Amino acid sequence: MNSNVSPNNPPYPAYRATEKGSFAWDSTVRRWPIIIDSAVNDMQQAVSNISDTNDTARAKKDEGKTIITAFEQLKQEMAEDKTLRLLDDNDDDCNTWNTHIGQFFNNTTWFGGSWLFNECYMYRRMHELYKVSKHWQDYDVFNNQKIATFRGSSASVFDLATKMPTMIDSALSMEKQELVFQELVQVCLWGNATDLSLLTNMTEEDIKRLQAIEKEKLAEQLAFVVVNHIDQLWNKLKHLENGRIDFVLDNSGFEVFVDLVFADWLLQTKRASKVVFHCKTIPWFVSDVMPKDIPILFDCCLDRDFFPNHPSSSQLDALATMVNRWQSCVSSGQLVIQSNAFWCSGLAYRMLPTEAPDLFADMKASDLVIFKGDLNYRKLVYDCQWPVTTPFHVAIGPELADGFTSVLSLRTNKAETIVGLSDAKKRELEATVPDHEWKCTGKYAVVAYNDGPGSSA
Repeated sequence: MNSNVSPNNPPYPAYRATEKGSFAWDSTVRRWPIIIDSAVNDMQQAVSNISDTNDTARAKKDEGKTIITAFEQLKQEMAEDKTLRLLDDNDDDCNTWNTHIGQFFNNTTWFGGSWLFNECYMYRRMHELYKVSKHWQDYDVFNNQKIATFRGSSASVFDLATKMPTMIDSALSMEKQELVFQELVQVCLWGNATDLSLLTNMTEEDIKRLQAIEKEKLAEQLAFVVVNHIDQLWNKLKHLENGRIDFVLDNSGFEVFVDLVFADWLLQTKRASKVVFHCKTIPWFVSDVMPKDIPILFDCCLDRDFFPNHPSSSQLDALATMVNRWQSCVSSGQLVIQSNAFWCSGLAYRMLPTEAPDLFADMKASDLVIFKGDLNYRKLVYDCQWPVTTPFHVAIGPELADGFTSVLSLRTNKAETIVGLSDAKKRELEATVPDHEWKCTGKYAVVAYNDGPGSSA
């Protein structure tokens, strides 16, 4: 293990696109250009929708075309393996990003830098194109995709909405509450299969399978959870009263809808008196949640014409009742929605105490911090080539393992880094499943838990 750890020199070798055929290489040469192309398509549609009725409209249209050209140039820059340049906008995090580039990635190229940092850098460069504009400052180039994908999740949305009164029934025994908990955790886990930045690798059947919420499917999916600390999590939550639970969110749409369901269950069962949602500050990894996405989701759910296939009045009423309760939770301060630029840096989370000390101190007061999704997992474990049997508490580093609070990671596996496997599970997977399939396709998952100071989970 490397003892001189830094963002470009993690505890074990970083994943880099210089290794041809690796997932990092595939992302750089194939997946990232597809994502940029989708942004170009969105911009072309947005520009075409602008009428030439006045000078301001014409200026916005011309500026939109300039952004489209810049996207193509960014794609070319990646293909030619150019050096990562400094950012050139006035956003709040610009100086911080440039400090990190100069300190850790000076003269690094698109293929030569760590995959984690370079992927984050790409999204920050995309954001730069809007921040240097006059008319497109707050435009979310991924917003239309987020909404369209959520619209396609109607069956699961209404199924959860109609089940919710039963799930939060105060008369349920502890045994029945545990069954509800088990179901919610798995739905919360597999919900992140809707990560739009990785849809290029997944079929519609894969997505529907991973979104399925019937109990039989959930039992079937448990076999695909290669690190399973669900029981340890239940031991934490079972007798928790009026605590604080934090979610470091991942995807918008159906996934954050399920996060809201889980948060609602925690609040209604009095396990939590406060839930804090941590969002991204900018459009990020296509589908990640920004603060503005939560009220948009509420509005979509309350629009009785939003979902297809003519849902029944009882389904629409059940959804409205639940979402109205969520809005009340936001208004009362029981559900707090906030964002911090640290979540849109290219750094591993063990740097949270030094890079965002106020955020670290605030979150340390929580009873549990739930990190959702693949990118948050990669940042938790420094996205490097750990031996897969490395304990989770070792991989997240002493700052988070021993000096923070209880940590949970719910992650479907979409990148090669993974820790926490037992020796037996490692042998089983290596004997029966190709590495890429269980590490990178989103068909397998981890529920990794660390109980805080003194834990060895």
